Amino acid sequence: MSLQNTTEIPLNDDALALRMYQQLIDSDKIIMVILGDSSSIQKGLILADKLTRQITTNETLVVMWIGNHTTLKNELEPILKTADIIQVDTPYKEIKAFCFTKHPRKVNTRIHLNGSLSPFRLTKLFREAIKNS
Repeated sequence: MSLQNTTEIPLNDDALALRMYQQLIDSDKIIMVILGDSSSIQKGLILADKLTRQITTNETLVVMWIGNHTTLKNELEPILKTADIIQVDTPYKEIKAFCFTKHPRKVNTRIHLNGSLSPFRLTKLFREAIKNS
């Protein structure tokens, strides 16, 4: 996979994963987070990476790919709970993608595990984060 604006978070080194996460969070970029590693997620990941270059904006768009729901769960789950993204019917393990605004970091919506990582849905996540930044 040739991904230009995607940071793949390592799954076997928690300290490195946390450092890479913190570098992105501390940056002045809008960050889409994609969780999981199925074939549909990999296709969506390629599309999201392309969208970082195709969406016209003054903001820098990037993707953070975490291939499972356990790596960085302690960092991400509280943020999603605070944003009311995680609810009784949508636990953390049911989230496929979401987007952080610029500072202060906020999350407004998500794509559910059963949802499609379609061009429309991914663009909508980016556009919403741009609007709320």
